[in-house]
Amino acid sequence: MPSQEDIASFFDFAKQAGVKVLYSMRKADSKEVRASDNVELAKKAATLIQSRYPDQMDLFALGNEPYYFERNHDKYVNKWKVLRDTVIAGYPEAKFCGPDEAPSPELLKKMAAAYGNPSGRLVAISQHSSPFGSSYKNNSDPSDLINRTPYDAAESREKMLSPEAYVTYEKIHNGITNALQGTSLPYRFTECNSYSSSGLKGASDSYASALWAADYLYWWANHGVEGMSFHTGDRTGGDANFICRYAAFRTSDHGYDVQPLSYGMKLFDFGGHGRMLPTTVKEGDGQNLAAYSTLSKDKTVFVTLINKAHGPKAEEQLVKIKPDQPLDDSKVEIISLLGRNNDIAGGLGYVTLGGEPIKEDGTWNGRWTELSPSAISDGKIAVTMPPASAAVVRFHTK
Repeated sequence: MPSQEDIASFFDFAKQAGVKVLYSMRKADSKEVRASDNVELAKKAATLIQSRYPDQMDLFALGNEPYYFERNHDKYVNKWKVLRDTVIAGYPEAKFCGPDEAPSPELLKKMAAAYGNPSGRLVAISQHSSPFGSSYKNNSDPSDLINRTPYDAAESREKMLSPEAYVTYEKIHNGITNALQGTSLPYRFTECNSYSSSGLKGASDSYASALWAADYLYWWANHGVEGMSFHTGDRTGGDANFICRYAAFRTSDHGYDVQPLSYGMKLFDFGGHGRMLPTTVKEGDGQNLAAYSTLSKDKTVFVTLINKAHGPKAEEQLVKIKPDQPLDDSKVEIISLLGRNNDIAGGLGYVTLGGEPIKEDGTWNGRWTELSPSAISDGKIAVTMPPASAAVVRFHTK
């Protein structure tokens, strides 16, 4: 369990980084820590945070993935209150999110009814989600954590880029929103990624994950999610302690190896600010294009294009962007995400953004490129998209 010094060090980092914290309190007892110890540690942590770091604090979370410990939802909901009251004793202004588990509409509904009011202090629903399920076929056997059989990587990459992925997202979205119907509670993912159980080698750490991450972030942003945190790290998996295949980056000798997933996240960072604009894609035969648009505070329009067509028969696509307002006379710029040889199976070292990789020390020399005037005609912007590529186009309208 973290000491007072550990907690202070963490919050000092958050203060320097200028970020807010969702702080999770341990709820379940175990062979190492008794439930009564959790209560005492929660009160001490809350008191320290309140006295020194209130400006860094956003919300408290209580427990993690309760279905591993509390199969009875009513029992969990009642026990949640005990730890909540403990935190409030140390931090009177505390507010909370929960329940931090894979989407469970029944539990969400119970939590919202019990605590989703001013006195209950539950102000946001937090969820976990790995939409494609476990990385392993025999993951349900807790007695055999090491000798697990992974799913086929090639088939799993196809799932990540298939239109059927949207059906899965829609099912998860409907479960959450139906459970919260009649409330004003927002929802967020405090842990998400492609495949659970530390990710699938050859899929979660492949170039396919870069294209998938950008699309995944935009889809949920367009469906009202409050925020998303990818599950990442060097090693994950609890007692099994696997290499983290779905990591954004992993520690290296000279800093961090930036994994393909990070490139999709960074592409979203370029285009995913401001407010979403309605966007329609008119697809021709054989196309597999996703498109999203945003309008920033300075009135810049960003259009993100993701060409998920791939394989030996995939061809480049000529995409024409037609804004519903006339373009002004300023330049139109583009930045592209590409994998070497358009290979979605490629991993570390296969990906560039703006023509350059992100280096181990965090530096990046990629750049936006101005489109040729010949690419702009009759109020339309023409962009050539290679197979398995993505791009953000930015411009202004009158």
